Amino acid sequence: MHSEKIPEIFPVVLILIILALCIVPAYAQNGTVSIEYRGAGGYYVGDSIIFDGKNTIGNTTVIKITGPGLPAEGVPPYNLTDAPGTGNTVVTDASGTWSFYWDSSRAVGTENLDTARYTFTVFDMSNPQDTASSSVYLRGPEFYVTMSPNPAALNDYVQLVGKVETASDTMEINVMDISGNKVHTYNSPVSAGGYFQYGFHVDMPPGLYTVTINSPSIPEGLTKTLTVSAANPNATIAETASTTTITVPGVNTTGISVTPQGTPNVSPYNGTLVVSSIPAGASVYLDSVVVGKTPLTLNTVKPGSHTVEIKSSGYLPVSIDIVVSEDKPTEIAPELVKAPFGLPLSPLTVIAGCLGAMVLVLAERRRKQQP
Repeated sequence: MHSEKIPEIFPVVLILIILALCIVPAYAQNGTVSIEYRGAGGYYVGDSIIFDGKNTIGNTTVIKITGPGLPAEGVPPYNLTDAPGTGNTVVTDASGTWSFYWDSSRAVGTENLDTARYTFTVFDMSNPQDTASSSVYLRGPEFYVTMSPNPAALNDYVQLVGKVETASDTMEINVMDISGNKVHTYNSPVSAGGYFQYGFHVDMPPGLYTVTINSPSIPEGLTKTLTVSAANPNATIAETASTTTITVPGVNTTGISVTPQGTPNVSPYNGTLVVSSIPAGASVYLDSVVVGKTPLTLNTVKPGSHTVEIKSSGYLPVSIDIVVSEDKPTEIAPELVKAPFGLPLSPLTVIAGCLGAMVLVLAERRRKQQP
């Protein structure tokens, strides 16, 4: 008698097991994402802002910024010129708490920011449909200047481009050597909108030079450091807002502020960063700029706050905020976590699949009962 009941009960038990396996993980994926920033707002471009919040959905949070002058899909706060829809990753701890330090003075492409309100959006990397946003009012700096190329070589044409909100007719530009001796003095007119642009040819010997930009109407001027290196006709030099990359054919120059072979090292930065990972061979990004693969040692990193991102195919990316000092090397050695296989299914999709499995089990049962 009992042996005849077992086959009838078995399909029902199987259906209950399938529902438990399918529905429970679906609801386990539920969670929340939140974001807020510290302070009263009204920041200037160049200020630092701390964002934090909760992510109880996954262990990797992504943050992006959008607003006037930026793609509607958003871009990483540390690289405003990156591909639309991308962002900077933030590691979420076991309690679901995350924190992101944005030093806008080190961001690439800040010239694209206007005096306006910008939206910062966060989402879980594995569940991008769950988002949270917070808006911050940013104001353009009262006085800023960009200088490129830097480093520069003999006969290079260095350009200074800037803007000042205080009424000014002219800007005085002074170039001084490392001893404080004035090498050149230039004067640049300022437009009615506060913009100015001036260029000069490099005719100084290799070394470090201080470039000051002042105006009688500005209480404090700006100071820039210009590095003049020995001429290398085969080298190409490119500068971003936060890093300099030098590429010489046939020479391995992986890293930041790398000096070509045969050129004296004139980098003003002497901080050291040592990065390794498990597994090795992961790509390393310093302030959103790729600098090599692990294991990696960078000997000319500017002391101060930086963001290091480590990425490897098949693994979740790691984002670490660090402080590099001149006293001792800064070392980081994260163990990468394998990325989950495939994309997570929504609860509706999982439940639909479970119902389909139930139909198949019942159909098979009826087929066996037929004579």
